Amino acid sequence: MNNFSKFHFKDLEKNETIINVLHRHWFYLLLQYIIVIAVMVIFMAGIFVLPALYPDFLKELDPALTSFGINFFILALWIYSFMIWIDYYFDIWIITSERIINIEQKGLFSRKASELRFRKIQDVTTEVVGFLPTIFNYGDVKIQTAGEQNEFIFRTIPDPYIIKNVIMDLQKKNEGRIGDKLESIIKDEIGG
Repeated sequence: MNNFSKFHFKDLEKNETIINVLHRHWFYLLLQYIIVIAVMVIFMAGIFVLPALYPDFLKELDPALTSFGINFFILALWIYSFMIWIDYYFDIWIITSERIINIEQKGLFSRKASELRFRKIQDVTTEVVGFLPTIFNYGDVKIQTAGEQNEFIFRTIPDPYIIKNVIMDLQKKNEGRIGDKLESIIKDEIGG
């Protein structure tokens, strides 16, 4: 379990414990930043190559306007990079002994949280597609449910096969507890 405890997540029930806290795989973040870095390199190369290729064209441009355009582009790229980090850092899946909690960041000021009880799970599927996800061991875990939300998806998480097994084990334990409770209720009714 990561450095995440019941003190960080205050919505735990009485006997509930945190089993695992998941973020997307670090390689997903790296791929996002490679695109940002590629755009920045192309932009910076353009700033230095354009004056050499078209010196007359750039002399006609206002230096203040050119400086504003360059700074605006760099600021927009910086904000986009920040949004990638926010999306990565605040998208969290929490697996507890009783349920799965999905907290999804949507933009800067919007967050969606949903939860799934183990008794509503119908099927769990792991999907690892491609060479890099196979090598770096990340993929999606899809949980088919009987609840309002038909499908719970853990996107690009590390160790998807292990997470699938953890969820299936917790579901079986939860079914056993429900069966034991039901059996004791029936015995009480028949015996009493």
